[in-house]
Amino acid sequence: MELRQLRYFVMVAETLHFGRAAEQLHIAQQPLSFQIKRLEEEIGVELFKRTTRSVALTPAGEALLADVRVGLGRIDRGVEVAQRIARGEGGKLHIGYTSNSLYSVMPPIVRQFRERFPQFEVVLNELASPALEHKIFSEEVDVGILLFTGARVSGLAYETIDHEPVAIALPKSHPLADRANIALHELADEPFVMFARSANRQLFDDFIALCHLAGFSPRITQEAATESAIIGLVAAGVGVTVVASSLSRVRPDEVAYRQLIDPPLTVEVAVVWKEEKQPPLLQELRQIAREVSQRAGPFLS
Repeated sequence: MELRQLRYFVMVAETLHFGRAAEQLHIAQQPLSFQIKRLEEEIGVELFKRTTRSVALTPAGEALLADVRVGLGRIDRGVEVAQRIARGEGGKLHIGYTSNSLYSVMPPIVRQFRERFPQFEVVLNELASPALEHKIFSEEVDVGILLFTGARVSGLAYETIDHEPVAIALPKSHPLADRANIALHELADEPFVMFARSANRQLFDDFIALCHLAGFSPRITQEAATESAIIGLVAAGVGVTVVASSLSRVRPDEVAYRQLIDPPLTVEVAVVWKEEKQPPLLQELRQIAREVSQRAGPFLS
């Protein structure tokens, strides 16, 4: 199978006319038909239904077309990147991230990207969701790395690379700290430490809704602006909180992290970008993100 055969296949599939496809490819119709026939023989399936009046994709052809388009697009971008690197050119990649990703996948993703593509300057921006998504949509940020609960912004593409279980964080001296798992309704009478709604509206609203589903309204006695501040307040005995399990790396000697089992809840770990825009090296960053996610172990034991 040759690369040109795949390009010929895509052109015929898009025009559904061998004559017009040949014209756009600047070749004669006979060699085009011959190469398509060879491609069908090599993969062992019929890609087009041909009559004297029409050409149509078979179901097998439709299935192949989607993957071939993706593959050719990645090859073209790879060639462009290779040419730019060979010319000594680089560029900038603006990466936005939510602060909770600092305790999860963001650092190894950015480190490996820099190691593989030192010609590119990485500009990092810490933003809360949904402000991060809005910055991507306005093209102030090229790509985002975030942990979120599933609310998506129209016009953006999301690739979920992992799911993290949600944990309860409580002081080591708390009576429930001896338990491996905790149901949310067991915390109905506890004081909570949480983000201010003005700092992270989506997370705050999701938390309130979750507590209502568990049958109570949470008593929030202290608000904070960052995850590290929230965990610090938990360590000080001010209250308990709900966090992504990757936060269990923060103050483990002072704070106990126990898995939330009722309701069991996860957050998505995702790479996000504008659907209609493909920033330089996006595919490579996404591949690195997948590799990092596959190597990551569980945060709670």
